[in-house]
Amino acid sequence: MSNDLSTPSASPILRSTRKRDDLPKGLNRHPAGGYFIRYACAVGHIHEQRTGRSLEAATKKLGNYRADAEKGWCPRRAREQRREAEAAKRQAQAQDVTVRQLGVRWLKTHVEPNLRVRTAAQYRSVLERHVFPGLGDLPLRDVTRARLREFLTGLVGVTWGTKKNVMVPLATMLSFAVDEDRLPANPASGLFRQRRRARTVEMHAPDLADFITLLSWSGLRLAEACGLQWGDFDAKGGFLNVRRSATFHAERLLVAAPKSGRTRRVDIPAELVRRLHRRQSLLEAEAAVAGRELGEWMFPALSDPSKPINGAVARKVWHRCLRRAGLRAVRLHDLRHTFASLLLASGAPVQYVSALLGHSSIAVTVDRYGHVRTGTHRGVVDALAQATGAEAHGEVSGPCRTWVLLRFFLGQQGLNGRLPSNSPWKWCPRGDSNTRPAV
Repeated sequence: MSNDLSTPSASPILRSTRKRDDLPKGLNRHPAGGYFIRYACAVGHIHEQRTGRSLEAATKKLGNYRADAEKGWCPRRAREQRREAEAAKRQAQAQDVTVRQLGVRWLKTHVEPNLRVRTAAQYRSVLERHVFPGLGDLPLRDVTRARLREFLTGLVGVTWGTKKNVMVPLATMLSFAVDEDRLPANPASGLFRQRRRARTVEMHAPDLADFITLLSWSGLRLAEACGLQWGDFDAKGGFLNVRRSATFHAERLLVAAPKSGRTRRVDIPAELVRRLHRRQSLLEAEAAVAGRELGEWMFPALSDPSKPINGAVARKVWHRCLRRAGLRAVRLHDLRHTFASLLLASGAPVQYVSALLGHSSIAVTVDRYGHVRTGTHRGVVDALAQATGAEAHGEVSGPCRTWVLLRFFLGQQGLNGRLPSNSPWKWCPRGDSNTRPAV
């Protein structure tokens, strides 16, 4: 009975730590009777194996094992090599299966029992129409990434979406082959990566692309953008006159003055001017074909050109664009906040930004966006330190530094370093730079 203890699952043979007989080194008596041998292989592993009740047989086996160990033999390594050879043999036999045979088995044992009937029918159709004609007779051992690329290139006359629909079941089927130890790895993994979704408004909402661009580059409120008319657009001057706001309540159009109650002029970039001019020309051509005049609204409703676009419809389209582009949900009104924040961060005067946004006073702009300008004029305090520092007036310290600062501020006030006659302060009699209250 063999009991090789080089394996992790084997238990050590119970024996005394004290040698009770004159047996050769490496030969021991087993507590249950008989003998077991203990030796070191060429790798350095210690092996123990029970040999039976014959001392002669145990001695002979110990000598044979030691001779093999001197030649580089290791029982543990030999077992691992046998296992690898058997696994390779099984995998070679498994890879004799063709892609068609694997696909039929995968549909029967994995797809039909676990997926919906419609999905299973779609996968079967894809395999029968595209995969089996091109790869059906190919053994699994010959399925490589290069071969799959050739297969995809050979799909002529199909769209990108069709190729994607072909690769999804094919990659899943090859993963099934990996789980069954028929393939060492999935050759289709990451082969056909998904296209990066477009993040342009023109791709997801072509009808409202100009409208959303206008909100992004003008900072208008949604109702003010809906209420724009072609008479408010000055292409030569590059600005918009914001005169009204348009909203809908209970399907009834409500046209009123802007929120601030005042008309204002909003400068717009040259690119937006070109887009609006191109839009105006396109709408004029469509109106001429239809035998009517151009409507007054810059962004008419899609269902009724005599009315402006509904802000609720614009919000719905905006959120649909965000979902399709894979972006997080933000409000359409946040385009106005982004417009103001970017202008202030770039150094635009607060008065100018407040006029563009149509705030009732500059205090509203400062309260809402004052945090954006933090650090914008940090160079002013650096200039102050440079003008009053030791580098500008020599090495000064202690009370003299206060004198330098005071002389600097008095100079800024046009007093030439002298205190005014009506000042309650005077120079200290000791002659240092500390001023004291007059007594």
